[in-house]
Amino acid sequence: MSDEQITPDHLRLIKPPSGPSDVLFLERRGSDRLPLNGSATAIITDNTDRKQPTKKICTVQLANQSDTGLGIIAPEPNPNGHHITVFIQPHGADNGYDLTGTVVRCNKHTLGHEVGINTPSRILAA
Repeated sequence: MSDEQITPDHLRLIKPPSGPSDVLFLERRGSDRLPLNGSATAIITDNTDRKQPTKKICTVQLANQSDTGLGIIAPEPNPNGHHITVFIQPHGADNGYDLTGTVVRCNKHTLGHEVGINTPSRILAA
């Protein structure tokens, strides 16, 4: 008998790709986006006023992850340049980790606002 434990797919944070890559030949994106399940806690820093940045905490839905960033669904819009730290709890067989980055896009979404976060270094946890 093996020491490995088999876990159901619904316990996985990162879903395996189910089709072809979402990276188009002429697109700026250099890595595949992997869809994510679940929610996380985020601290959003509004650094518009450099003397007195404001922070707020909220729950966000995880949308996708790539080597260079994270996509989330946030309840409120987040302008480009805001800093966000997302605390992703351990989930099933996946380890938890924190991710800090800068908002690079924010679009209206049926569930709130789809926010793209660029991270300064490649994501290694998965």
